[in-house]
Amino acid sequence: MADVFVAKHLALQGDLERAIELSRAVVEEEIDDDGVIFIPMATGVLVDTLLQRGIDRDIEEAESAIERVAAVQVEPGLVLYDIWLLRMRALLARARHEDAAYRELRDRYRRMANDLGFEGHMAWAKAMP
Repeated sequence: MADVFVAKHLALQGDLERAIELSRAVVEEEIDDDGVIFIPMATGVLVDTLLQRGIDRDIEEAESAIERVAAVQVEPGLVLYDIWLLRMRALLARARHEDAAYRELRDRYRRMANDLGFEGHMAWAKAMP
């Protein structure tokens, strides 16, 4: 999981290419090793970074990564998946300029973050315009 934090740091420093490369590798490794708990967070870093770079193929790759997470078989009620998926889908809708879908997903994400008391997600949700 340290690599996820390194990838996030690289993205924050503007090194999007290395951040994407590293986060892709982490997602693949987690999926291959059935790392169920860490898949959504690792994918979240990948999606964030792809959308930050923002070229057309990045938006397509972000959507594919989101759908991969959605397809992972998890125990019902594992809210880590639900909250990360809401966040990633909202960001994807914003990147596609789907304003109504973005607002609806963003609002659902905010409610879920607040209802669960997930402080990090609450801060991210609050920062979403």
